[in-house]
Amino acid sequence: MNKSDISFMSDSTRCAGWFYLADVDGPAPCIVMAHGLAGVKEMRLDAYAERFAAQGYHVLVFDYRHFGASEGSPRQLLDIGKQHGDWTAAVGYARSRHEVDPSGIVLWGSSLSGGHVMAMAESLRAAAVIAQIPHTDGFASVRALGPSQALKLTGHGLYDAARALLRLSPHYVNASGEPGSPALMTAPEARGYLHLVPVGHHFDERVAARFALAVGLYSPGRKTRTLAVPILVQVASKDQTTPPAAAIKAARQTPFGVLKAYDIGHFEPYVDPAFNGIVGDQLEFLQVALERRTGLPDSRTVVITGAAAGIGRAAARRFAALGWTLCVTDVNSAALQSLREELGDRHTYATMNVTDKDDVSRVLADFAAKHGGSFDLLLNNAGVAFLGDFEARTLEQHELVTGVNVNGVLNCTYLAFPYLSKAEEAKVINMCSAAAEYGLPSEASYSASKFWVRGFTEAMNIEWEQHGIHVCDIMPNFVATPMMDIAHTELVNSVGVKLTADDVADTITKAAGDRTRVHWKVDTTKGTILRAINNRCPAPIRRSLIKRLAGY
Repeated sequence: MNKSDISFMSDSTRCAGWFYLADVDGPAPCIVMAHGLAGVKEMRLDAYAERFAAQGYHVLVFDYRHFGASEGSPRQLLDIGKQHGDWTAAVGYARSRHEVDPSGIVLWGSSLSGGHVMAMAESLRAAAVIAQIPHTDGFASVRALGPSQALKLTGHGLYDAARALLRLSPHYVNASGEPGSPALMTAPEARGYLHLVPVGHHFDERVAARFALAVGLYSPGRKTRTLAVPILVQVASKDQTTPPAAAIKAARQTPFGVLKAYDIGHFEPYVDPAFNGIVGDQLEFLQVALERRTGLPDSRTVVITGAAAGIGRAAARRFAALGWTLCVTDVNSAALQSLREELGDRHTYATMNVTDKDDVSRVLADFAAKHGGSFDLLLNNAGVAFLGDFEARTLEQHELVTGVNVNGVLNCTYLAFPYLSKAEEAKVINMCSAAAEYGLPSEASYSASKFWVRGFTEAMNIEWEQHGIHVCDIMPNFVATPMMDIAHTELVNSVGVKLTADDVADTITKAAGDRTRVHWKVDTTKGTILRAINNRCPAPIRRSLIKRLAGY
């Protein structure tokens, strides 16, 4: 067994972890682990990892963004959506390692993370799940606090949320505290939380108080009704922190669940004497659950254009983490090599210019030949933009915009048809834009190219239905990507760049599993409201609003 410090990127933020390399020959299953509420990997997760590695399992233990050794500002910010994203990134990292069997990913979570692994198991195509003393029902957890404590934490949460709106530093509460104190865990057993911290280790137990507003709405136990993944749910019958009755209900309703109950409290599984029996049951469960697996179920294939940076790179990470087999293409061969180093060699990497029909034909044919003559999804992501006054740009720049954004989509879609038509429930996803809702000054050529993509998508959605191919597009507002780094028009400055590439990638992966919608709009809450108002205004008012925002 060899333990090493590792790191991986999650939404442009570096997460820190440990990787335990088991002494085995050939690829082996990997257990991906993270701690509960504000916990860090040093709080006894190493004890579990050592036991797992000794039995031949590779182990990845990581800290969430904003916590422990991971980066992220402000510190101690607990955001459920971000933590789900960290799981996706962690699993993607694990699957990228040649030592890991990509069909043998096990999700291990305790307390709050026990809920996360329930919520993420199917989307991450886990082979098995271990949920130790899991948070399963937000309402039950809030009710267990009592009305006085719940009201107190709500006040702190609202104050912190208000500070966030004003872009001020967070207002913190402690993760654990004495009964009646303004802490998230105040049951008498909460004293055991800090006992998990090693002597001499500096531990910050604060949490941004806004989490108190979210926890009551988070009930991942509902996901178990349809969870088609083997799951071990370990419940502490004396648990005063995560109500055991809710966890038992979640375990009993899952089709492939194993329930184990122990006469202990919430913080006892981590230490002896309970630890040995807890981890022993986990190893016994894994032996049975992993023997039944037959490889990645329904492993699917995707071709991504413009995959070396920005949205394309984020989408590649997401699909890889979800177990898809990728053909990632880009004109930038050096950036593709960087992506290969991140995602591993089980995917195909091809330098390809979407405006070159011979290039496209060669790459698509080669990839399809490796996968039975077909592939499942084409993501037309490659695109360019030159923003500014129309006459200030060269004709060659305008031609490049239409060449890549229009002809590139046309070439790839047309030449992909023979392979998509052979796949079951094939899909084409075109990267469109909010610029396809109204022609935008300072980006006339780009906006026009995206109007073409929108019209093309709508037409092909109808045409290719007869072939079993679903066509849709993604319409984000301004996204923080390298392409936007040089965009400083009045319109961009007025609207702001609020979305990340990972925000769009999340929507892309959702769209990949949907066959009903044609357009997927991606925006912040504020942006969604503004777009809805603008799109419903009378034409003269709408034109005036666009003109004002663009500074004309």
